[in-house]
Amino acid sequence: MEASLEKSMEAVCEEVAQALGYKVEHNVNLGAGSITQVWSRQDHPNLPEMKFAVQILTERGDVDPDVITSNAMKSLWTDCDHLIFVVPDPATQKSIQGKVKSFDSIGGFLQLHKYITTITISELAKGLAQATRTTAAQA
Repeated sequence: MEASLEKSMEAVCEEVAQALGYKVEHNVNLGAGSITQVWSRQDHPNLPEMKFAVQILTERGDVDPDVITSNAMKSLWTDCDHLIFVVPDPATQKSIQGKVKSFDSIGGFLQLHKYITTITISELAKGLAQATRTTAAQA
């Protein structure tokens, strides 16, 4: 069950990335640990390539703070500009956002709320559907 959920979430993420014009790499590991997907795109030849680390979490409910910390470190060490957690439900989303806020209250050199985004798979799919309809209406 969980393996099929992860595969379907990965497929939706890849579809969204490709619709937005990003190149998708799977299970990227540059020595810091595995990242589910890395989306990258270079919008202008004089600008550096933008990279987004996408971590798919299939577990529901309260997320261990160590999961957030280790994934943030993995994505930073692999030179990604932003970390996106894709989760199955709003309760998991709120759990991660609450923990990121508590990390930010400690202080430090990195404000994680500016670096980490958490989105549910249904929000991601809904955004893709709206973008597809808008593009089709303009054509």
